[in-house]
Amino acid sequence: RKPTTYYGPGSGVALAITTHPRREAKQPLRLGFVGLGTGTLASHAVAGDQVRYYEIDPEVLALSSGPEPYFTYLRDCPGTVEVAIGDARITLEREPDQGFDVLALDAFSSDAIPAHLLTVEAVQLYLRHLRDDDSMIAVHISNRYLDLDPVVRGLAEALDLAVIRIDDDQDDALV
Repeated sequence: RKPTTYYGPGSGVALAITTHPRREAKQPLRLGFVGLGTGTLASHAVAGDQVRYYEIDPEVLALSSGPEPYFTYLRDCPGTVEVAIGDARITLEREPDQGFDVLALDAFSSDAIPAHLLTVEAVQLYLRHLRDDDSMIAVHISNRYLDLDPVVRGLAEALDLAVIRIDDDQDDALV
């Protein structure tokens, strides 16, 4: 149940969750994650939290669900977990406001970037799904082929949003 690799305690998304005013007030969080991967982000949830994943590939979910999942983050999550299968942007467009405290985007690490998730219209959609002014959008931008920092900064500037970049050089792998 420990967060590993780029989601360790010093990562941007970990800090967004652990230092969120609601977490510090010991209130439950509503967490949204675009991209399931192994489900590692669920390890940041505590009892009472609600976690909602958006995953386009049902085969990815199959690795983390069922009676004997290969990855157990979802099963072991102390909060409640929901997974919406389908394109995250389309799903979010169709859903009522989710009231997320933290919405983390982790769909950009491969060589096939879903560019439609990084547009002004997409970020406006994400903003609609946030709970309040304390809510945050966390974007995991590490990619070996593309530098997404200027893209995210450009989106923030266009929408008058603040940006904080967290570079976590820690090796959070368990040995």
